[in-house]
Amino acid sequence: MEWSKLKNVILLMLLCVNAILLLLVGSQASQDRRYQAETRQAAQAVLEQGGIDFTLDEFPDDLALPVTTVTRDRTGEEGVAAALLGEVTLEGESEVRPRYSGPGGVAEFSMNGSFTIRLTPGTWTLGEDQDYEASSQACLEAMGFTGALSGTDRNGKETVLTYYQSWEGFPLFSCTVRLHWQGEDLIQVEGQRLDGTVSATASKSLLSTPTILVRFLAGINEGGYVCSRIDAMDGGYLLSSNTTRQVQLTPVWRFVTDTGTYYVNAVTGEFSPLE
Repeated sequence: MEWSKLKNVILLMLLCVNAILLLLVGSQASQDRRYQAETRQAAQAVLEQGGIDFTLDEFPDDLALPVTTVTRDRTGEEGVAAALLGEVTLEGESEVRPRYSGPGGVAEFSMNGSFTIRLTPGTWTLGEDQDYEASSQACLEAMGFTGALSGTDRNGKETVLTYYQSWEGFPLFSCTVRLHWQGEDLIQVEGQRLDGTVSATASKSLLSTPTILVRFLAGINEGGYVCSRIDAMDGGYLLSSNTTRQVQLTPVWRFVTDTGTYYVNAVTGEFSPLE
């Protein structure tokens, strides 16, 4: 057989092989999608049999986050205080719980990242044409804090806005900051923050979303908790330790229900209520 004809035959055979491979891949992908849909439906059915309605518009995709170790850096605490209080001075020599004072008030920081900043009325006020959310966001940006609004509470003359810290674009549920407003004055900022550098990451196999839902139901039943509806399901991090210089960020799912908030560890499936 002439080489030109042989070459055409070889090309034709390669095209046929590629077509068969594409069909096999497409068939496998179709089977995977069908299996995924059936698994999700089964998880929702198990929840409903347990008396819990899954009211989310979309079924969350599996979480893909690494277990991360962060080394705390406390060198920025003075800068955080100065951003709100003006030029500050350190009172005493305590490295465990330093206290800074300035013309705008006082600030205290702890080793585990918790802090309290008390502001003199008039130090930080609502900006022109700003509401509480916009002015609070400006305050957090001045502090170098990146986060998202979690809720707003009003009690008499006081309005409190709560923000979750964000880490690599995901909520860090252990770290929240609350801004207390009285009228147009910000009078206190307090909560917990994580500032530091990543010292290690580990890509561990995380449980699938249907498995997480089943673990959630098991945790509710075994713990004697009662809920009838899941209103939100969000992936993020929890701090495994908040007392040492090095902390571990563990991937979790947060469940907001009609009776409370719960967490399921995405690595181990461990269930825990919001403390």
